[in-house]
Amino acid sequence: MIYEQSCGIIPFRRREGRTEFLLLHSAMVRNPDAAWEFPKGSVEAGESEVDTALRELAEEATITDVRLLPDFRDQVHYHYRRGGREITKTVTFFVGEVLAWAHMPTEPPTREHGLHPEEGRWFLWAEERDIRQRLFHPGMRQLLERASFFLYAHERKARGSRPGRPR
Repeated sequence: MIYEQSCGIIPFRRREGRTEFLLLHSAMVRNPDAAWEFPKGSVEAGESEVDTALRELAEEATITDVRLLPDFRDQVHYHYRRGGREITKTVTFFVGEVLAWAHMPTEPPTREHGLHPEEGRWFLWAEERDIRQRLFHPGMRQLLERASFFLYAHERKARGSRPGRPR
């Protein structure tokens, strides 16, 4: 059995009073409807988990202006087969607020992602309900729920700690 470790970011943005999450469409998955995912990738030698997650977000989505929220670190574990060998994979995720996204290109910057054959896009910003429907694997849907709950609690705490607001 082979063990792999990857890291990624659950990117979100605040837009017109809504919170939207970002998914990328993988070119590596045969079923196009099962290919929506958060940016993630393998840890390179000498990299920390955070360094890997930020590098992957920059490489895969060209996003560099992101603020990671403190105290969120979660993992998803799964198994798959590649070349007849069983792979056990752990992906560590962080939550990051994307502060600038207007420069995302219309074509994917790497071969890892591609256009959805029917929708004609390689990335999608949407609210949690829509993102949950796009995530194929139950573990990823559960991760989104935990991240969304964390984000809600984080924002509620930030609102409650502002000067002049009752607690």
